[in-house]
Amino acid sequence: MAEEFNLSGRKKEILMCAVESYIEKACPITSGNVQENAFNTLSSATLRNELSALEEMGYLKQLHTSGGRIPTTKAYRLYVNNLMHGNKLDKKTISLIREKFTNRSAYLKDVLNDIAKKINEILDLPTFVHMQGFGDLILQAINIIPLITGQGLILIQTNVGIINNTIDLKKGITEDNCKDASKFLSNSLCNKKINDVLLHFDDFVKIASNQIDYYEELFMAVTDALRDFVDSGNGVATSINTTKMLSAPEYKDLDDAKKFLDIVENEDNIKEIIHSIDENSTNDVVITIGEENVCQDLQGYSIVKGNYNLGNGVVTSIGVLGPERMDYPKIAGALKFIIDELKGMDS
Repeated sequence: MAEEFNLSGRKKEILMCAVESYIEKACPITSGNVQENAFNTLSSATLRNELSALEEMGYLKQLHTSGGRIPTTKAYRLYVNNLMHGNKLDKKTISLIREKFTNRSAYLKDVLNDIAKKINEILDLPTFVHMQGFGDLILQAINIIPLITGQGLILIQTNVGIINNTIDLKKGITEDNCKDASKFLSNSLCNKKINDVLLHFDDFVKIASNQIDYYEELFMAVTDALRDFVDSGNGVATSINTTKMLSAPEYKDLDDAKKFLDIVENEDNIKEIIHSIDENSTNDVVITIGEENVCQDLQGYSIVKGNYNLGNGVVTSIGVLGPERMDYPKIAGALKFIIDELKGMDS
């Protein structure tokens, strides 16, 4: 980053203006549009010299010899570092966020998809949500409800929400049987971590089998639901508005659009993206830009990601993926605000 300090005040101001203009309009940077936007006191010749110097320093690049310039990863990084602090969201965005996050589903299976969908609607960028640490959730109560279909609805209350599943009930199990089993299982498993229950599965089976016969069967159904849920905790929810995405200038080329869709629609790719981002940063929101990405396929894109603690060690990574040309202050500010809103809903 030492080269940043070699920028004169004027060069830096020109560069910030050029990057902002490119983000807004997606038009290559020329001396004419820089002059028109902010520097009408400088001659075109002076501006051309300054833009050439910025190109030599690695902040701008030309796609075509006769065309204008566009920002490099280095320029976007300088822009982000200088404009991220103290960013204020506009009232319209704040209102939209609060409108969409006034409540959250009590069912944990719905949380990922719900958050991903809402953030995608707010930011118009492919959104990913990844939760991990479900095994550390604390069990609080278990309720088994018989249905007219002959199935049973299992509701497992944890310290952060409800895990739900359905099972086939053995013929002859009554509503009173389900109530008795629910009470027994709640008393046996209350205040225990999911991982501890699964780890000591055999011990709990013996306890259940020493009671009424069907207690063991229902306990095994509950642990199957818990095991499935913990496994799903390594999954990823994504939300993509393909129509909006394809309207961006970066994806007018069908090959470019297909490449990007292949990335965002592949769960393994999203997991790789999440784990490649610096988790040691002290910032609430972490941004990786273009060539900063470890993965070669992601070097034309940027990722804005924040972490949200759902409770008891359950970490939720929330972020968006898009082209290098994105409104970083707005997106990072919105993501931080959304995470704070979600924290407020849990308090």
